[in-house]
Amino acid sequence: MLFDHAAVPAHSSGSTAPTDSPAWTSSARIQNYLLGGRDYYERDRELAERMNAKAPFLTDAFHYERQYVLAMIQALAIAGVRQLLDFGCGLPHRPSPVEVITRVQPDARVVCIDRDRTVHAHGRALLQAPAPAVLEHLEADVCDAQTVLASPEVLKTINWHEPVILLFGSVLHHIRDTPAHPVAVLINQYKEIAAPGSALVITHATADFAGKPIRKAAKFMAKAGCPLYLRSRDEVMPLFDGWALSAPGLAAPQEMTLEHPVGEEAASYVGMAWKESGR
Repeated sequence: MLFDHAAVPAHSSGSTAPTDSPAWTSSARIQNYLLGGRDYYERDRELAERMNAKAPFLTDAFHYERQYVLAMIQALAIAGVRQLLDFGCGLPHRPSPVEVITRVQPDARVVCIDRDRTVHAHGRALLQAPAPAVLEHLEADVCDAQTVLASPEVLKTINWHEPVILLFGSVLHHIRDTPAHPVAVLINQYKEIAAPGSALVITHATADFAGKPIRKAAKFMAKAGCPLYLRSRDEVMPLFDGWALSAPGLAAPQEMTLEHPVGEEAASYVGMAWKESGR
């Protein structure tokens, strides 16, 4: 939910922040701790526990969001989409989006994008995509769309004449929205090149459901050098502009999975939209 990738400065490019250092907090490592993994430092664990003390529902909220992402990838793969760009992919956890799409589409083509080199070291060691599937890892800042789209990893893997899943899982809320660099403009650079039939999947932290504890958690993240920009429903909705948002629209992940009641302890919005012909 709040912790799906290493911290991304506002529209930075070529950042050299040592996100693999124990002196720096990493949202990817915090996520790893919350999911019961081992790939974190003491600093990450301490921050995660401080946040859980203020918002004890965070771990469950993250799991609901993760269930939603995996369910969407599976549904889209069943619908015939066999390409995936995973922006801010984070440390691998099973089942991963890569494993889900390749299970349904054995010839899937996937690029995992993150600026944290540790993420890719673990990804190369732990993620598998047996042939004929193709899996590439791209160390790049998702805010630098031109570099991402021109990279050899993307150019040789993704066929832009065929539908692709654009997955922005818990990454956009680490990017500051400014008049000079609107987040919607950044997303549009990826949306515009995608073929009709492509899908946009977004998860984004919000304080709409549980304002005080989530805002407190965001302050903890910011003080640790990992800024978190909480956005309201009205601020997230424009990111889907021009694409057809699937029912029930932008909602809490608990509502989308239809397994849990939606209460004030939801901590994010999730949504999926299709690019229709002529868009």
